[in-house]
Amino acid sequence: MAEKPSPPQSEPVVAPDATSAVTRTADAIIAGQVAERNADAAGLRAAAGKLDNLGARPDDDQHDDLSESWSRQASVIDPSTPPAVYRGRALGPSYKKGVVSATSRVSINQIFLAGKKASVALVPASSKPVSIEISDGEGRKICSRLTSLKPANCEWLPLFTERYQIDIRTSESRPVSYYLVSN
Repeated sequence: MAEKPSPPQSEPVVAPDATSAVTRTADAIIAGQVAERNADAAGLRAAAGKLDNLGARPDDDQHDDLSESWSRQASVIDPSTPPAVYRGRALGPSYKKGVVSATSRVSINQIFLAGKKASVALVPASSKPVSIEISDGEGRKICSRLTSLKPANCEWLPLFTERYQIDIRTSESRPVSYYLVSN
């Protein structure tokens, strides 16, 4: 009697950890955006301090470091408190600012290591809806979330070290800005 083929292995999905560095970075970015809109020096300093303490930095040299930018803005709004001092990057989450339009999608490939929890958060920069979908190297969907106000978190435990595809889309007719945070 022939053996029944086993179903394909899937990645174990991990419930989002409210204390993970990626989740705390996403929350700090949201708080900083609110403080920036409200010209709130204390809120900007707090968000900048959280990002700095987490070691969160942009994942490339083309984007401003939010911690430094928000510290400068806070000093302009209320010069009575000096900006936070940057002491160098510790290992921690990285973030990337991007824009997606309705006529296209943004696709990012990233390698995650086997046995180490992978964590990705999509942080909307406005109230317009934006979605994230993550697929493994064989195209199997690992995570799919839609958000407009809060960060959308995806966490899983990769079975193999491999490249994952992160797709970001929106249904809006105008471009939508976002931050992508990952470990």
